[in-house]
Amino acid sequence: MALIGDGQVVAKKAPDFELRDHKGGVVKLSEALRVAPALLVFYPGDFTPVCTAQLCNYRDNFESLIKHGVQVFGISQNTPEEHAKFAGEYDFPFLLLSDPGNAVAKAYGCTSILMFGKVSRAVFIVNTKGIILYRYVEPVAITHRKADELVKVLSDLKENNLI
Repeated sequence: MALIGDGQVVAKKAPDFELRDHKGGVVKLSEALRVAPALLVFYPGDFTPVCTAQLCNYRDNFESLIKHGVQVFGISQNTPEEHAKFAGEYDFPFLLLSDPGNAVAKAYGCTSILMFGKVSRAVFIVNTKGIILYRYVEPVAITHRKADELVKVLSDLKENNLI
């Protein structure tokens, strides 16, 4: 597998999912990908210090992310109602999706040996054909990919005509 930035080009089909969002809707990945590639941001939970810092970093750099034509989805096991409070307090411009029991996170392999098999923070870039182009699972709970790192990855993918 090739490397893009500090992650891997997985080049395999992304598991499809259908999850409720914080605005009362439902997002089906295969349908969303008809519109644009997706940046999937798996995180442990709303209102936790590192998760809040991570999502606020993406909020503050949202324009830099979407200028590459991607849509951003935050995904955790929190309920849509909890997500609505979190999104409301921090004014996130992207949808937060509810993944009860972390079923989707587990399907994406968002587990880390250093986290003793628990769901870890992870980012994936999926193209409109449903192929995972980039995958990075954080080895420890206190780290996360910064928006500028993801913008670099998106630029590399775009430069190589992958998105």
